[in-house]
Amino acid sequence: MLRWLKSLLKAAGIFACLVGLSLGMVFLTLRILVPSQRIEVPSVVGKEVMKALTLLAEQDLSLKLMGEKYSSQVPEGIIISQFPAPGTKVHRDREIRVFASGGTRLIITPSLVGKRKREANIYLAQKGLRIGIVSYSYTQVPQEEIISQDPSPQTETDIEKGINILVSLGAKNLQFYMPDFVGSKIEEVKGLCDKLSLKIGKIKESPSLGEEGVVLYQSASPGTMIDSETPIELTVSTFYEQEHSLSPEAEWIMTTVEIPLGLMNKGVRVVIVDSRGERDIDYGQRKSGERVRIISRVIGKGEIKIYIDNKLVKTEEVE
Repeated sequence: MLRWLKSLLKAAGIFACLVGLSLGMVFLTLRILVPSQRIEVPSVVGKEVMKALTLLAEQDLSLKLMGEKYSSQVPEGIIISQFPAPGTKVHRDREIRVFASGGTRLIITPSLVGKRKREANIYLAQKGLRIGIVSYSYTQVPQEEIISQDPSPQTETDIEKGINILVSLGAKNLQFYMPDFVGSKIEEVKGLCDKLSLKIGKIKESPSLGEEGVVLYQSASPGTMIDSETPIELTVSTFYEQEHSLSPEAEWIMTTVEIPLGLMNKGVRVVIVDSRGERDIDYGQRKSGERVRIISRVIGKGEIKIYIDNKLVKTEEVE
C-alpha cells in the first residue's frame, strides 16, 4: 500500500513539473512573440520637478534628477532638459533623467575703476566674468584707464552677463581750422601758432627771388581741421641777398560765422580781397548749427567775404 502511494505521488510530482515547464515555455514564447506595451515619453521640459514627477507616474514612468544647471533664462526648479527625448517609445517603469535650472548664478561685482582695459580683461577671466559693452570718452584720466562701470562694484550681478565699462581716451587735443600761412613771414606764423597752441614741425628752406623768410608751402591745407598735437610742416623762402621790401603790412583777422540750422551740411567759402589780389579759401562742408572760426591774412587794405552755399552772408572791411 505504501509503495503504491509513493509511486502515485512521484507521478503527480513529475506531472506538475511538466505542467510548470510547459506554462513557462508558453509564457516565454508569448513574451518573445507578443512584445509588452511601449509608452510614449511625454515632455517635461519647462515644468516644475514635482509636476513632472506626477505626470510621469501617471504614465508608469519614473523620474531621476541628475543635477542642476545655472540659467539666467529659466527660473530655479524648472526642468531644462530630459532624456529620453519627448515622443520616444519606452517600456513601462523606464527612468526619465532630467536636469533642472539652478536659476541665475549671482556673483559680487569686482571693482574695475582705475584698471587698464587689458588688465581688467585678464582679471575678469580669472573670475569667470567678462567685459560687456565698452564705451570711450575724452577725460583728464590717462588713456585706456577705466573710469566707470555698470553694474557698480560690490553689487550682485549675473555671472553670464558682461560688465559694461567706460574707458578714457585721455585729454582731447584742441582742434582748429587751419589758417592760410602762405605768403606770411615766418615770424608772424610762429607768433600766431603760439597763440593758437598749434605745433610747428619741420621748417624747410627753398631758394626764392622774392622776400626772404616768407612761407611758400604748408603741409595742411587752409580750412582743414587739425588738432594742437599735429605738427605743421612749412617751406620758407631764402636767398643770399636780402632785398628791401616795400610791401604793405599784413594783418591777421579772426572772425566767426554760424551755420544756419537745417537738415543738410552747408559749404563755407571765404574770399579775401587785398593789395595782392583775390584769394578763395574753401572751408568745406560744415554741420548745421556749427560755429566756424575763420582766420584770414589780409595785406594792406581789403575785405573778407564769407559765403555759405555760395550765398554771401558776411563782409568785413580791413583798413
